[in-house]
Amino acid sequence: MLIGGVDFSGAKTVPNDTWLVTGFLESDGLHIKSVKNTGSHALAKELDHLKELSCIAMDFPFSMPIEFLKFLARKLEKDEFQEWQQAAEPLVFMSFEQFKQYVDEYEIVALRYTDSKSLRVAKSPLNTGNPSMIQMTFYGMRMLATLNPDNYAVLPFQEDKRGDVPTTVIECYPRELLYILSLPDSGYKMKDKKNHDKAHAVRKEIIDGLLHLRDAHGQKYEDCPRLHIDNAMKGALLASDHTIDALVACYGAALYHSKPKLFNDPWDSDNENMLLEGWIYAPRNLMPAKEEAKLTVKAKK
Repeated sequence: MLIGGVDFSGAKTVPNDTWLVTGFLESDGLHIKSVKNTGSHALAKELDHLKELSCIAMDFPFSMPIEFLKFLARKLEKDEFQEWQQAAEPLVFMSFEQFKQYVDEYEIVALRYTDSKSLRVAKSPLNTGNPSMIQMTFYGMRMLATLNPDNYAVLPFQEDKRGDVPTTVIECYPRELLYILSLPDSGYKMKDKKNHDKAHAVRKEIIDGLLHLRDAHGQKYEDCPRLHIDNAMKGALLASDHTIDALVACYGAALYHSKPKLFNDPWDSDNENMLLEGWIYAPRNLMPAKEEAKLTVKAKK
């Protein structure tokens, strides 16, 4: 079955660096087959061509904090949003400049519940600093809103109907997944030409770590699929941090599709706001409770 991962760019320039990595999940693991820069403007159309796509993970916030959504509904003179689609649809008919005005007026750079609970505390979808998250959030939500619900189940807003709906779509935070898998979760993004060699070395460490995950850690990661990448594909993946994030997202989608019980279930959070705010899917159950507690303390420092 076909699995995908996306590193999404919120840049308004076309084309931009929105990368799609796909691979086939087979009995012996995940075989990476394609690395492609689709640009955010063409991503939805590209996905529609992948008829065999079973699961895809995307690296951007699927929604916004609940209090901002209430604020936005008031500004649009609407009743409070009761479901995610109601919140996403106005963005399709709104310019980014209009959206940014609302964010600036709101002033509070709030976190979603799921952002605050991540081990590598995620940036607010409303963050305007570095990185600028509001563009990714705005354009990402617009893209998701255009997906045909007969073909895509965007979680947790829509029910995971495997077999009935062809493609499951989940939100992924690559740093979180790398952290859980005991791999470097920073240092692979090239800030300037001076750290090119260092960033490239960290990317190589990440790929090699994924390739040998089960061999290096034994029983701890025995439920994780083996990763298979040929040399030509490895070179393409090493090219940038965007391709690394797309690869990690693809691996996360493969893990979720094959072993969903390893992932933190939004319904266990006892927080109904996740049906509007969204959820970062991460295999938190890979870690023993004591180890997770230590990681949580470390991540908050």
